[in-house]
Amino acid sequence: MTALAHMQPRDVATATRLVSTLTAVGAGITVLFAVLTPGTAGLPTTVVTIAISVGLAIGALFLRRATGEHRLAWSVFPFLAVIAITLLDVLTRDASAGSQVFFFFPALYAASQLRRHGAAALCLAAVAGDLIVVFTLLPPRTAVVQGSYLTGAVVTTVALLVLAGERQEQLISQLQRQAAIDPLTGLVTRRVLDSAAHSALNGAASGSGTALILLDVDNFKQINDQHGHPAGDEVLIRLAALLMTSTRPTDTISRMGGDEIAVLMAGCSEAGAARRAEQILWDVRAHTFAVADGVDITVSVSIGLAHVPTHALDLRSLYAAADAALYVAKRNGRDQIGTCPAELKSHPAMEQR
Repeated sequence: MTALAHMQPRDVATATRLVSTLTAVGAGITVLFAVLTPGTAGLPTTVVTIAISVGLAIGALFLRRATGEHRLAWSVFPFLAVIAITLLDVLTRDASAGSQVFFFFPALYAASQLRRHGAAALCLAAVAGDLIVVFTLLPPRTAVVQGSYLTGAVVTTVALLVLAGERQEQLISQLQRQAAIDPLTGLVTRRVLDSAAHSALNGAASGSGTALILLDVDNFKQINDQHGHPAGDEVLIRLAALLMTSTRPTDTISRMGGDEIAVLMAGCSEAGAARRAEQILWDVRAHTFAVADGVDITVSVSIGLAHVPTHALDLRSLYAAADAALYVAKRNGRDQIGTCPAELKSHPAMEQR
């Protein structure tokens, strides 16, 4: 990861609001005190103070429009803010706790919006800026004490917030994986299948079409009853692995629930889908499923096949056609491929094609 990448905020919208708020508060307080107490620093210093504060505010306004194409701006502005705070404190010869607290602003931004390396870099810059101020304006002994206090506070705050942010990202990532992947079989969930189907159907009109295979294990309840539920789970795990090796990389395989599995094939003709379904049927028949120590069983599956635009026009009717075809396969004795019933093909929606 490049240095620019380390300095990009986690969420640009949130970072924009945070930078705007911190800059407005810092610049506003600085300008207010410069105007109310001009005699303490002199007119030239007051003018420079106001100019730097206004410059920071303008930079923050620019960042409100800074998205992905302004990576350099997001990388540079926080360090410019640290430099500006340092210059203001040195120019006004103010090393009080009130002035040093502004070094917390870039540190808070770093801790809440940057990942570990970027946060560490900006935190070190803030600490360095404060140390420049105190060692420039204060006796060495006093500078060591005050610098140590702020350094400890800034580093501790940034470290704790960064760790909390990383933990939150891990939890979010884990929840996203759980929502996308079936924990038993490793197949994608219905949500992912729906998304893939929408994408496929939007691009299928001028191509070969999109096919959907629905299959479930014949007499699955008997497998659970005779060999136990762990055996049934093992059948599903091995069936999922078998399907993943016998389908195209572009196919989407999803566990719909229970023992029902769907295979979505984008850019696939009806004839190609029928051949794929036949191959799955024979692969399952020929496979021996080891469900326990020394216990091997054979299983079969029933398959329902539907195709857009042959049997359906949209996602809802595609699911309905494949489900109806699966019911035909079961009704006719299982261990076979069912096709869309004639009454479903003659549905008014299909007659409009």
